Amino acid sequence: MEPDSRRPRIAVVGGGVSGLTAARELAVSGADVVVIEGADRLGGRIRGASIAGVTIDIGAESFATRGGTVAALIDDLGMTDQIVRPAPLGSWVIDGPRSIPLPAAGTLGIPAAPLSRATVRALGAPGALRAAIEPLLPRSIGRDAASLAELVRARLGSRALHRLVRPVALGVYSSDPDRLGVTTVPGLADAFAKRGTLIAAARDVRGGQAAAGGAVAGLRGGMTQLIAGLEADLARLGVTVRRGAKVRRLQEPSAVHDTAHAWRLLGDDDAVLAEVDGVVLAVPENVARRLVGESGTAGQTTDRIEVVALAIDDPRLDRAPRGTGALVARDAVGAASKRGGEAAPILAKALTHVTAKWPERAREAGPGRHIVRLSYGRAGSAPETVGLDDAEVRSIARYDASRILGIDIRADTVVDLVRCTWRMGHPPGSRDARPVVAPPGVTLAGDWVSGTGLAAIVQGAREAAVAALTAVSH
Repeated sequence: MEPDSRRPRIAVVGGGVSGLTAARELAVSGADVVVIEGADRLGGRIRGASIAGVTIDIGAESFATRGGTVAALIDDLGMTDQIVRPAPLGSWVIDGPRSIPLPAAGTLGIPAAPLSRATVRALGAPGALRAAIEPLLPRSIGRDAASLAELVRARLGSRALHRLVRPVALGVYSSDPDRLGVTTVPGLADAFAKRGTLIAAARDVRGGQAAAGGAVAGLRGGMTQLIAGLEADLARLGVTVRRGAKVRRLQEPSAVHDTAHAWRLLGDDDAVLAEVDGVVLAVPENVARRLVGESGTAGQTTDRIEVVALAIDDPRLDRAPRGTGALVARDAVGAASKRGGEAAPILAKALTHVTAKWPERAREAGPGRHIVRLSYGRAGSAPETVGLDDAEVRSIARYDASRILGIDIRADTVVDLVRCTWRMGHPPGSRDARPVVAPPGVTLAGDWVSGTGLAAIVQGAREAAVAALTAVSH
């Protein structure tokens, strides 16, 4: 399709779900769009991997169903019949040497029913009673909390914070709730201001009663199908997609004199990749800072996590001893095993039992074979697995999986391993987040701008597209 000079021309830098969604919104609105992705593939942190002959998601594996944002996009792409739900098995928290089923229906571990059997088991009777009085507290308590931890402690008590909210926050955001703002959790601050009770606010954000870990959905064949659907729709809309082209520099309007467009995107050796009226930067935080000209931010803007997947031949896992998976408190230890005479810590922050959570993966794996994913790395510290060879990582992951699942997994039953390292920006509202000042005509998008999770990312990408169109029309 030939570019129409009467239409605004906008470049989207970044071919992850944020960039592709923004590009689609721009194209539907009538813009002439080019997507520039530095890697040879699209998808960003949505990525598939083959393990023991089964393709799994090694990045994002599901989307929150709250608000229907992602489901609406999937419907627009004609893929609604591909939506699948996880098995309703619930998830667990590993707290010290204890394994506790995560109470249902709360947001970020905030219990919706403090006196339920599951919550009493998690918090003990004193902790559950303390949480249960939360709706009776004055609305002013916690209203000026400087962090998510401060709000939860003030409203629900220390046990709810340490046994439920902290491990969930570490698993979802890779950051301690002491470093997260209340606004980090999409919708929670507004719901709390409206309802005056944190329990009701968490229930509203969650969207009703559900098994812990169950207010999500995926796609048949994995979340990479969403990327394939977006890519196909962009082709239908006439959007140009360039892979393997890294944007090294943005040339501002004041430096561009010989073109009708305002911005020039330059690659290696200052090769011109695109000339456009506006730019959407849907890239990681550190890349965005570099492109807008910030300096002195190296090593301060991103944290790494590593995902390690194991394929295990062990029929004992057929009973899904930890449901769809478990989140691990920072001080959790392997009570069933000893290293050097003392219980060794569990280094993983979370485990997903892939073949228990997604029945399709179980059918593909076959009887008795199980796939688990473990995540390593928390804000402020590198993943414990980074820099180690596969044999060392296999040993660590097998130990952690054994302790989390409560089954001593033998080395000879681990038949395959895959691993992938990601860089994460600081979530908005966290203590480590710092605003990025983008020049006029440049719009920012991504999880570090809009919040973690596909629901927040898709909504943020749509808002970025509107902002970009507004900017070029003035």
